[in-house]
Amino acid sequence: MKKNLLLALLVLFSIGFPLFMSNDYLTHILIMAGINVILVLSLNIISGFAGQISLGHAAFFGIGAYASALLSMQGLPVWIAGIIAAVISALAGLLVGYPVLRLRGHFFAIATLGFGEIVHLIINNWVKVTRGPMGLSGIPRPESIPGLDFSQKIDYYFLILLLVILVIYLSNRMHKSKMGRALSAIRADEITARTMGVHVAYYKVTAFAWSAAVAAIAGAAYAHYVLFLSPETFKGAASINILLMLLIGGIGSVLGSVLGGLFITVLSEYLRAFAQYQMIIYGVLIVFVVIFAPKGLSGLLAKMAGLFGRWNKRGATNISN
Repeated sequence: MKKNLLLALLVLFSIGFPLFMSNDYLTHILIMAGINVILVLSLNIISGFAGQISLGHAAFFGIGAYASALLSMQGLPVWIAGIIAAVISALAGLLVGYPVLRLRGHFFAIATLGFGEIVHLIINNWVKVTRGPMGLSGIPRPESIPGLDFSQKIDYYFLILLLVILVIYLSNRMHKSKMGRALSAIRADEITARTMGVHVAYYKVTAFAWSAAVAAIAGAAYAHYVLFLSPETFKGAASINILLMLLIGGIGSVLGSVLGGLFITVLSEYLRAFAQYQMIIYGVLIVFVVIFAPKGLSGLLAKMAGLFGRWNKRGATNISN
């Protein structure tokens, strides 16, 4: 309940904040943070709910970005192109997920890392389609709808915010559904879950496909915002960065995914002046989280809320006495 309340407060703050702070630079950071939150929420489906660590998630981000951009450049409306891109990415998730999800632990992580590198190489070398290292330019913005003109950053911000709210809602619904309970059982003990009648392969592959589709939506949103795509954006380092956000926010937590995406996006922006030390700072941050907050920022907030609640009860008891 407390986590849902905090999510609601974050949403209300996100709606009102840009209206009082009309700053293009700040709006840009919030847009990128929103895209990263969607990415982290998508990884949380497979890594948080199902307990499978993926090191190739940037591949689905790239598939969604390039598919939506290329389709829209052929004259297809951006909204339809984005939906088709999500379907293409989900199909890729199904094709890769069925053989890969039979693996567990570090074998699964290595397999997804290999898939991510394959997608990056295709994007980088299929010059006739993706324009390779030259980058893909001329990507159209989303078509205007009544009240929103997406040539304005503030309007695009509200589109991203709507997508974030939708993905949060779907993630919460999935976590509380039959599928979410099955994935939790698989994460706890796959052999026991199979013994109890859980169709392990079906749920893991379905989660992988959903995760890929949501990552593709983030990719499409990114492509039609920056209007230029480069293969460098979708390298293996991007997958590590998404996983870093999830670990720092709190793996398995929807609130943690939101906090991790926001925190690392803002932090990386302010660390631009110290780019050569950025990975060192991230490393120290991970060590700090592992030692002092193993459940991430969401777990740290829950612990602080518990301590505050006990302190209030103790204060109320002392007053009554």
